[in-house]
Amino acid sequence: MLILETIIGLALLVVIANVISHFIPRVPVSLIQIALGLFVALAFGVKIDLDNHWFMLLFVAPLLYSDAWNFPKRELWELRGPIFGNAILLVFLTTLIGGYGIYLMIPAMPLSVAFAVAAILSPTDPVAVASISQQTKLPPALMHLVAGESLINDASGLVAFKFAIAATVSGTFSLIHATGDFFYMTIVAALLGAILGTLVNRLQAWLLKEQATTAVVSVVTNILTPFLIYIAAESLHASGVIAVVIAAIVQNLQLKDTGPTGGEFYLVNQTTWRVFSYVMNGFIFILLGVELPVAINIHLDGTHLVPFTTLMLYAFLTWFLLFAIRVVWSYLNQIWERRRVKDTPLSFKNAVMAGLTGIRGAVTMAGVLSVPLYVNSGAPFPARSMMLFIAAMVIVLSLLAAVIFLPLFANSSKNGKTKVNQPDVAKYMSEPRAHIYVLQSAVHDLEGELKESNASVVYEILTNYYIKIRRLQVKSLKANKLQKILQTELRFRDMALMAQRKALDELLKTHQISQLVYDSESRRLDRVEDDLSQTLQSQTKRKGRFNLEHLIRRGLRALRIWLSHNDSDQLRAEYALSAKTLAQAGLDAMQDYQQAHGDELGRTELTAIKHMKVLFHSLLNQQKKRVKTVNSKSPHALQQELSLKGYTAQRTALEHLYQAGFINDKIALKIRQDINLDEASFLAQDHE
Repeated sequence: MLILETIIGLALLVVIANVISHFIPRVPVSLIQIALGLFVALAFGVKIDLDNHWFMLLFVAPLLYSDAWNFPKRELWELRGPIFGNAILLVFLTTLIGGYGIYLMIPAMPLSVAFAVAAILSPTDPVAVASISQQTKLPPALMHLVAGESLINDASGLVAFKFAIAATVSGTFSLIHATGDFFYMTIVAALLGAILGTLVNRLQAWLLKEQATTAVVSVVTNILTPFLIYIAAESLHASGVIAVVIAAIVQNLQLKDTGPTGGEFYLVNQTTWRVFSYVMNGFIFILLGVELPVAINIHLDGTHLVPFTTLMLYAFLTWFLLFAIRVVWSYLNQIWERRRVKDTPLSFKNAVMAGLTGIRGAVTMAGVLSVPLYVNSGAPFPARSMMLFIAAMVIVLSLLAAVIFLPLFANSSKNGKTKVNQPDVAKYMSEPRAHIYVLQSAVHDLEGELKESNASVVYEILTNYYIKIRRLQVKSLKANKLQKILQTELRFRDMALMAQRKALDELLKTHQISQLVYDSESRRLDRVEDDLSQTLQSQTKRKGRFNLEHLIRRGLRALRIWLSHNDSDQLRAEYALSAKTLAQAGLDAMQDYQQAHGDELGRTELTAIKHMKVLFHSLLNQQKKRVKTVNSKSPHALQQELSLKGYTAQRTALEHLYQAGFINDKIALKIRQDINLDEASFLAQDHE
């Protein structure tokens, strides 16, 4: 029960961290997760005891499998030299140089433990870098290099870390024995991973041929795969991490070519692993925050408390040493590349940026938390708490350094860059603008399908399209242009409100509604007007508040109707009549204004009027849903037919943009993927 509660609590914190990161996007979600873990540890005294074996199995195996399964093949091949250099040579150089440096800086730490610290701090975390790159546009080659090296340096760093830990636990170290073990662990693990990965794919292909499996079963199989392969490799005393990485690469290469239904299997697996790896990474960083208070209470030789300032100095010096090693290595790589390609520029700034992208994260924490409590002699593992603290603080420092300094270097590089002639392709439209155009094209086609018999369905679909368009506009348009659109819409909404108030007064005068309904609807219109007046100042904040207040008021209104002496059915009928009349009044106001001004209206005004008319038509048709319309097709069949026509229209518009050269391959692919996912989601819900 305790394990279940722990998992639920960690998952809840991951969700909370994601919500917080939405409001402070410049702070990486990894830092927020660490802060939440630290908060629950200090505020509620949360402690989690971690076992070495299950921790490596539960966290490291699936995380490595996920990274390897999603590795970028083309970039990996193009940058294979720098990637393998960073992933293997740099890891071992960092272990040796960094280990000796840490040993000299921290007298209380044995040499083997210092090597272990340097080894586990050598792997980089692409998830943390990706979260920062969302706000800071890093050079694509640099991002691809970090992503590629992290695929392999996790395994090489953990192997070096394992040897250092084994030397500390046993108290002896033999270079010949270690070298032999290294080759055995590496070769056997690689062969085992390739064989098992191929067997799993062959099994899935056979099951698919026999129609004995589905995409869901494939997901379950792939989730189990890294755990089973890790256990199999470790049982043979080989490296579980290398076996998992090789198996994932083999599966990734083969899974995309499994036949006509391979696309569905690949998409479902990729989406599932994206979610799964995000949750697992979140667990790691939250556990890091939970373990920080434990790591701070460090005693030297069991009697003397190490000052916190000294610990922070150790952590900063360790981070700076590893940062310097990475910067020097990157600059030397530029010199080496210049010997091969003479036009290669030398840039110390790029070397510093490469050093800053060396962010440590999930795998580092997973490894250091797996350190055993005792050595073979039964004595406590030397400086274990200090290891944990230094590793944790280096992760935090590397994240902070990247957050603070990477944008500065990236922006200065961008500003100082000389303009070069770009190809004509994609010089007119950004991705959001192209996506808005595609959606607007679908809206135009659907408006042509509008008939009296299908009005309720068409207006419902159009409303959803307008919501998507507005979200893209809010995210992509410049403030002045967005303000102009909002001001125009607010002007027409005010006009509609005036017409609705007159219609509401008329309903009361003619005794079609009671005073209770009149007062309630009047207050609702007052609230709508108040919210509209605040839209330009704080749209997002007011939106969330309005939704919450709207739900509360609906509940209170239902309670008031239930407690009222008046007949409940009569009140509901009056509210329905009021809603229908007010929607019709707003629609009439828009139509009258459009007829009166005709040619004087600009494009922004026409668009705003169209949106308002669709809104009021949708509200009117909601009141008519219970009325049967004469149509040869059911509303469900109509919705399916018209929705699919909308997706077809989007694809046609996208193809026109691409063929005309307004967007490039990358943008076209991204928008096409969004259309396909929307359509797949609609069909899945329709099937249910």
